[in-house]
Amino acid sequence: MAQEPNFSSFSNNSLPPQNIDAEESILGGILLDPEAIGRVADTLLAEAFYINAHKDIYQAALLLYSQGKPTDLMSVTSWLYDHESLDKVGGQSKLAQLVERTVSAVNIDRYATLVMDKYLRRQLIKAGNEIVQLGYETSTELEQVLDQAEQKIFSLTQSRPQQ
Repeated sequence: MAQEPNFSSFSNNSLPPQNIDAEESILGGILLDPEAIGRVADTLLAEAFYINAHKDIYQAALLLYSQGKPTDLMSVTSWLYDHESLDKVGGQSKLAQLVERTVSAVNIDRYATLVMDKYLRRQLIKAGNEIVQLGYETSTELEQVLDQAEQKIFSLTQSRPQQ
């Protein structure tokens, strides 16, 4: 007799993959070093940040950078204030704390890789959960379900940064 698969083992109540320290180090580095954002802007997606406040701070810095403006503490704080987002990210004290906790931006590339790795793992978990749901959709033709599952994984492999 074949053993039934244990589907309950797929339920994992642990936190999704994330690296808050790396996120904070990236942001602190960007606020400290005017050249730092240029090293990560093309490879680090804003949505890769696990903490929404970090995502908002990074998006502000990216916008300033894309306009050729500085991304230092004062500039980012001012932009967030002007766009009524400063309180949402934790206020001036949060931004100052990011700078105080960061020694330099020397390892920002490595930290960006860590944050993207955790993001892609979260995306993989999401795709896996969606594929599980597809497996239960018995009203959909199997060929279509397999195509959709394949597309979910393929889109993940296409979104990963090129090393």
